[in-house]
Amino acid sequence: MAHLVQVHPMDMKDIPGAFQNIDLLWSEGAAYNIGFPNALATWAPALRPGGFAVISELSWMREQVSEAEKEFFGSAYPDMRSMQQNIAAAEMAGYKLLATHTLPRESWINGCYDILLPRAQGLLDQPDPSVRNLASETIREIEVFESSEGSYGYVFYALQRA
Repeated sequence: MAHLVQVHPMDMKDIPGAFQNIDLLWSEGAAYNIGFPNALATWAPALRPGGFAVISELSWMREQVSEAEKEFFGSAYPDMRSMQQNIAAAEMAGYKLLATHTLPRESWINGCYDILLPRAQGLLDQPDPSVRNLASETIREIEVFESSEGSYGYVFYALQRA
């Protein structure tokens, strides 16, 4: 089976020029680099008709979000959209939604934030201001997440090209 899967590290926007008629495009947390709706439209020509795309995207899970979340994501990811908006973007780009799957909160904590938090805290007194700033922003991200009550998350969108 290993011969059936090929990994190609490359600029996401170059996929259609390098590949045509692929069966599956899998993207975890990378579509935001060129914008989720743009990524969907850009990648569609690379997929064969009936081909699949599984793309994860940070998404708002509900309309009501705290001021802290609005402020944080206003600078961290101002183009973040709701699940409904992302589904509509997929349909506009010629995909049929097959399923969605939201990563559970534990996925953010176990093996990620539980490791990052003490490391970031340990960097707050570093002499390099850029290191201190990165540490501060990481801690702020974790604080926003802890108080978010599930208002956002990573959603996998399983799509099929029409």
